[in-house]
Amino acid sequence: MTRAIFLDVDGTILQDGRHIPPTAVDAIRAARARGHLVFLSTGRGTAELDGALMGIGFDGAVTNGGAFASIGDRIVSATVFSPEDVTRLQDYLAVAGLHGYFQSYDQLFATPELPTLLAERFAAAGLPAKTFHDPADFDAARVAKLVFLTDDTDAAARALDELGEDFEVVGGTIPVAFAASGEVAPRGVHKGSAIRALLAALEIDPDVAIGIGDNWNDAEMFAAVGTAVAMGNAVDGVKALADQVTTAIDDDGLHNAFVRNGLI
Repeated sequence: MTRAIFLDVDGTILQDGRHIPPTAVDAIRAARARGHLVFLSTGRGTAELDGALMGIGFDGAVTNGGAFASIGDRIVSATVFSPEDVTRLQDYLAVAGLHGYFQSYDQLFATPELPTLLAERFAAAGLPAKTFHDPADFDAARVAKLVFLTDDTDAAARALDELGEDFEVVGGTIPVAFAASGEVAPRGVHKGSAIRALLAALEIDPDVAIGIGDNWNDAEMFAAVGTAVAMGNAVDGVKALADQVTTAIDDDGLHNAFVRNGLI
């Protein structure tokens, strides 16, 4: 029986934004060799998925927090903001004093001061640099997600509350070298909605799908699959939503989850 496996990236495959446990690589490749389908399920956009990660080999991906779902190179589900929503979010960042970057399917566009700030902080933290695209190429009609960043945790909490009235908003899950962050998507867009679209396209019963993650943006993924697995390093509230809890990312967590569920 072919099973579909959905894997979060940060905190599940990728540790501290820089290290991939070799046992995770081996588990993913072994599961695919047995005929299972393995998909990324991440808040990152395609432009933020680097060579080492993609070199593992996957059958497709849920990206941008669920805005896009793909099988191979074929996009089967896509949802973006309206241009009016993008303008509203740009204005919100300016008024609230937040930095941020907008994701399209395969591009990143930052607020003016952010590239320099991130370059300095990522270098100090030993994280790989994030590359942003030319503002001249920005197209509001293609924007699928906003990541906002700040050192003011109160401002971040207000943004999560105020933007949550009209958008899907979760606390940030991508390493950003700021004290607080958040991820904003169109209403109804999350990993769960994209996974359901992808499973329908594959004609795979959600009951035989597995989702593995560690943070709050994985909650809807857990609800969309038959078996939800939280990493041992997941926050307690996310563990409470899961059917199983595996060991931590640096304790062969992904590999152990694959073994427990008979995937390898």
